[in-house]
Amino acid sequence: MEGVDRLVFVISDLHLGGVYPEPGSDDERGFRICTRSDEVAAFLEALAGAPGDAPAVDLVLNGDLVDFLAERDAGAAPWVPYTPDPDEAVAKLDTIVERDRAVFEGLGRVLEAGHRLTLLLGNHDIELALPKVRRRLEEHIGVRGRHAYRFIYDGEALVLGDALIEHGNRYDRFNVVDYDGLRRVRSLMSRGQEVPKKYRFEPPAGSRMVAEVVNPIKEQYRFIDLLKPETDGMIPVLLALEPGFRRILARVAGIARQASRHKLEEAALPSFGGDIASETAPAQDFGGDMGGGPIAPRQAASSSAELEPSQDEAALGEVLSDLLGADAQSFLEEIDATRGHGAATAEIGSDISTWETVDRSIGLAKLLFASGKDAVDERLPALLRAVRVLQSERAFDRSVETAGEYLGAAQELARGGIKHVVFGHTHLAKQVELDSGGFYLNSGTWADLIHFPKEVVTGDDETALRRLRPFVEDLAAGRLGEWLTFQPTFARLELGDDGAVRSAEVRDWSGPEALWKTD
Repeated sequence: MEGVDRLVFVISDLHLGGVYPEPGSDDERGFRICTRSDEVAAFLEALAGAPGDAPAVDLVLNGDLVDFLAERDAGAAPWVPYTPDPDEAVAKLDTIVERDRAVFEGLGRVLEAGHRLTLLLGNHDIELALPKVRRRLEEHIGVRGRHAYRFIYDGEALVLGDALIEHGNRYDRFNVVDYDGLRRVRSLMSRGQEVPKKYRFEPPAGSRMVAEVVNPIKEQYRFIDLLKPETDGMIPVLLALEPGFRRILARVAGIARQASRHKLEEAALPSFGGDIASETAPAQDFGGDMGGGPIAPRQAASSSAELEPSQDEAALGEVLSDLLGADAQSFLEEIDATRGHGAATAEIGSDISTWETVDRSIGLAKLLFASGKDAVDERLPALLRAVRVLQSERAFDRSVETAGEYLGAAQELARGGIKHVVFGHTHLAKQVELDSGGFYLNSGTWADLIHFPKEVVTGDDETALRRLRPFVEDLAAGRLGEWLTFQPTFARLELGDDGAVRSAEVRDWSGPEALWKTD
C-alpha cells in the first residue's frame, strides 16, 4: 500500500446486550439485536493479526458498542431508559461482557498488537460515560498504560486527517443526548458526591420509547427493534401493531418536542446551546461545575412536569402528520376499526384521557389468534402505510441516503478542511459522494435487520397486503428467518503520510481478505 501511512477501520452499532435464547427452546432470538458476536470476534482477530507489511491500524468503535436498553433492570420497572446508579450499570456491563467475552478479549488483542483503539459514545450505551463504568470497561478490555486507547464520551467528534467521525444521533431529534447534563452528573460522580434527583440526567426520548414501548412489545414481537431507523418513523409501526400503547407513544412524542427540539440553523449546526434544546437553564445550585452562582433547577421533561395528555396528543399528531401527511387521521381510523369494544376514533390532537393506558387485547398478534382473519385484514392497511414510511424503496441502497437529516449534516460538516464524514446510528450502510469531493459513509451495523420485500414496499396495495399477511403470521409465531438480513459492514479509510484520506469506502465483512485487499 504505497503512500498509505495508516488504515482506519470504523465499525458501529454492535449492540451487544440482551439474553440469548434458552438452549433447546423454540425462541430463535432471545432478547437480542446482535446474534452474531462470533463474527465480531473474528473481525477483531483478523485486525489483531494484521500482515507485517500493513500500515499502522486504527480501529474506531463508532457508538452503541453495548446496549444497556436490552438489559432487564432489577427495579420495579423491567426496562429503564437509563441506569443512573453506576454500580447497577457496572453490573449490567459485567453481564453483557460475560455473554460475549470473546469480543472484549478481541479488543484487548487489537491493543496488544500495537494498534490504536478509539471508542465513541452512542445513544444505547450512554452509561459507559459514567466514571466507574468507564473504568470497568477498560478492565474488561485489558487496557494498559502502554496501549493507544481513547474514549470520546462528551459529544466531540473524532477528526482523522480530513475525515470526521461521529455516531450520528446528534441529528436525530428523538435520540439527541444531553451531553451537558451528562457532564454535570459525571463531574459529581468523579468526586464521590451524591447526584441530587432534581439534577439527574434525562435520557433521550428515543430511549424512553425503547424502554416503555419497544421492549414490552418485543416480548411478543421479537423482530421489533430490528426495524430501522429507530426514530419517529417507528411510531406508526408501533401503533399499527399495538394501538393500546398510544398514550405512551404520545408521551414520548411530547418529551421529544419539549426536551429535544432539534431545529437546525444549518444542516449540522444546532440552533440552541449545548447539544439539546432546553426550555430552561441547566440546573446547578452551587458554584463550581457551572462556573457561576445559583441557577434555578430545570424541570425534567420526564418528571412530574410532563405534558398534559392533550399536549402529548398534539405532539403525536405532529409526528404522524409529518410522516403521513393528510393520511394521518385515516391511519388512526384504520387502527381503531379493530378496537373491538366500539370506542369512537379519537381525532389527532384530542384529549385521550379516558382511554386505557395499554390494552394488549387489540394488538395485532392477539387479533390474529382471537378475532380471526377479518380483524387482522382490517389492520393490515395501516401496518402497510407504516412500513412504507419506515422503509422506502431505496432504504438499503448504499448510494443514496434517504434520511435527509444525515446527508444534510454530512454536507454541512464537509467544509473547512473536512472532506469525508462517517456516521453510524441508522444501521444502514451508505457511501454517498459529497459536494466536497469526498464521501458520506455510514458504517452500518453488525446486528440483524428486517428487510421487507420489494413487493411490500413498492408493489400495488393488493399485492403488498397479500405479501404482508404471512409476515404478520410469522412474527406472531416467532418465525423470523425469511425476513432477516445479516450483512456486517465497516468503513475503511486509507490515510497518507500528509494526513489526507487517500481512499474512503464501505466494505462488507466476508473474512480477513476484506480488510486488506486493495482495488
